[in-house]
Amino acid sequence: MEEYLIGFDIGTLSSKAVLTDKKGNIISKFQSEHAIEVAHPGWQEESMEMWWGEFKEAVHSFLNSGIPAEAIKAIGVTGLIPAMCPIDEEGNVLRNAILHTDVRAEKELQFAQEHVDAGISHGHMLPKVLWVKEQEEELYQKVHKVMVPHGFIAHRLTGTASIDYDAASMIGGLFDEEALGWKKEQILASGIRPEILPDPVPATKVLGNVSEKAAKETGLSVETKVIAGVGDTFASILGGGAYNAKHLMLYLGTSATVIYTEESPKNYTDIPHYGEKKGHFVGRILSFGESIMHLRNCLRYDAWEPLNRHLNEIEPGSEGLWYLPHYKLQTDQTYFGSDAEYMLGFRGRHTQYHMYHAMLEGIAYNARYNVENFHYLIEQINIFGGGANSREIIQIFADILGRKLHYNPKSSTALGIAFLAGYGSGVIEEFEQLGDVWFGDSQVIEPDPEHVEQYNVLYKRYQELRKAMETLDSSFV
Repeated sequence: MEEYLIGFDIGTLSSKAVLTDKKGNIISKFQSEHAIEVAHPGWQEESMEMWWGEFKEAVHSFLNSGIPAEAIKAIGVTGLIPAMCPIDEEGNVLRNAILHTDVRAEKELQFAQEHVDAGISHGHMLPKVLWVKEQEEELYQKVHKVMVPHGFIAHRLTGTASIDYDAASMIGGLFDEEALGWKKEQILASGIRPEILPDPVPATKVLGNVSEKAAKETGLSVETKVIAGVGDTFASILGGGAYNAKHLMLYLGTSATVIYTEESPKNYTDIPHYGEKKGHFVGRILSFGESIMHLRNCLRYDAWEPLNRHLNEIEPGSEGLWYLPHYKLQTDQTYFGSDAEYMLGFRGRHTQYHMYHAMLEGIAYNARYNVENFHYLIEQINIFGGGANSREIIQIFADILGRKLHYNPKSSTALGIAFLAGYGSGVIEEFEQLGDVWFGDSQVIEPDPEHVEQYNVLYKRYQELRKAMETLDSSFV
């Protein structure tokens, strides 16, 4: 009997899943869009039960395609982190997940910075936990564990509560990456109950098989193994982003993420994934998919293709139209607002296609800025994500970066966690299959030499404009 794997990815705006065989061939795909709930300014939440419902829908779609449940050997789940997902002792959801982009816990953040770790930010989980403790006291007393999204789904499948090392480090000041355990003194200083923190485990750890309860609810077999899983960045690396030493990943999703692997991920699948001789965050551009979707909606386009097919008609530089993607800088030192984006030089000759082209150029300039200020040897750049589904978009990035880009249409975060499930469970014995078999057929997009020369000049102007706008913005504060 053929053996299959499931990878499930909880994204900010949609959940995606793949069913693959052991060679990385995608047998079936699933996607379900969802929305962030914003009850008040600065609040960002999503329903955990919604995620579980999407997971069940994905499994049902795979099983309805004719794949026997017994043939699905392992499941891996990934997703946005470090969203706070509280459950009670029976595993029931206590409230919506509070996302990492939520900034309501200002007072709690200041407390955490003063008493636990000065480096804690709104992007960590701890301020959210403290907010629930202070503002929803009755609910807090019912909290048995605070999970992350992929940990929550894994718990629903197996009954085992856990948190992978990467997610544990993103709670904020409470996890010791050397000892791979919780810092008791910092937990005491934070004021939270230590027992609400799940046991830290490697991402590849098999938590157990699908429970009888979960099997009845999903249709899965009780023989299927479930790994602890990991946050979406490492799953992205494996899913075609930077799966080998000296690879750089350019991920074009809701935001654009740039990550580099100093050594092969094979060497650190079972330990924290970022740091010296591991993965490195090169940069993050918080204005890719979200900003482009905003533009598309304003222009009243229901699909991408009508815009993409006009990209080649616009010359480099978009006829003097500039876009600066300084979206969500997460700083108070701004007059225009931390979510401001800048479109400069708009003239009567500019069309919607110029606006779209300029926005892509601005994001690509920002990516180049990140790459040029990173001083490690880059042997290969892999590009993927929703934005990479357009050859025209990839070409703009190749021309501005002045580098050839490797692209595989099946690359995805869901595929990365499917591979990790196979590798962690023993279904896949050799890690090298990831590059040799799963992505051995990647395409190479070469930069256009003429456009590279033009963009080299334009990039210098972009740097000047970026600096000028930052100065202008801060001068009004």
